[in-house]
Formats: sequence, C-alpha cells, structure tokens
Amino acid sequence: MSPPNKTRVTVVAAALLATGLLLPGCGTLPGAVSPIPTSTSSPTRSSSPVSSETFSDAQLVQACIDVTTGAFGATVDFDVDGARIEQRTADPDWLVLVPAAAEGFDGEAQCTIGGSPSAPVIGLSSASIEPLPEEQIQNLIAGKNEGGTQ
Repeated sequence: MSPPNKTRVTVVAAALLATGLLLPGCGTLPGAVSPIPTSTSSPTRSSSPVSSETFSDAQLVQACIDVTTGAFGATVDFDVDGARIEQRTADPDWLVLVPAAAEGFDGEAQCTIGGSPSAPVIGLSSASIEPLPEEQIQNLIAGKNEGGTQ
C-alpha cells in the first residue's frame, strides 16, 4: 500500500471505530439489531451481597424475634402486628423494631438485618425495656449511633 492510501485507510478505520460501525452487534445503521442485555438486575450497594431473594415483613420480624428472645428473660410477648420496619440508608438494609412485653415492662426488640431470607445477616440486635425515641430511630436508619466499632 502506498503512504497516501495507508493514511486514508487508517482514517476511515478510525472513523468507523469511533462510530461503532466496525464492531459486530454495535452498528447504528437503520435495521441494525440491538444487542440483547444479558442481565436485568438493578444496581445494588456494593457492600451488600447481591441476591434475588427479598425479605417479607414477616421474615424480618421473625428474624429479629429469634435473635432477641433470650435477652428479654423468661417470659416475653411480642406484638408482631405493631412491628415497625424501616429501610436504612446504610448496611444492613433493614431496621426492625418489635414491641415486647417482658417482666412487667413494655420493651422493644431492635435489630438491623441484611443479607437474604435464607442467609440473614444481623447487625444490631438488642432487647430494650423501653422503646427507642424517634430521634434515635432516625439515627439508626441513617446508620449512626449503632455502637460497636463504626
């Protein structure tokens, strides 16, 4: 190839690459077939394990009850219908508050839960003899004041 022809071919090839016409499946010509996406999953937070399983409210409440029952003492009655579930802006994804009556106190089970129903990840789990104030609940939703090393 002569130098002017080589330059012309290089310029044309660069133009085709820039417009995507040289790559198979990436054409923009009328009638060109668009590539089919291989994944339909939505973006998730990078620190959470990706799972197609999602918790039901009942599963979140039961997971919190399971990890806090022993901390209340011998007798505890949970008010499952009065449970409060909030999606958090931090990991784990869920804040679960379950009213409880234990040994004469109106308390509350408090948990942060992530993961999946088949493999729940419990962050905070606490048995309190009184419900949390709203300000503290909002802090927990935002991932603040959880104690521990955070």
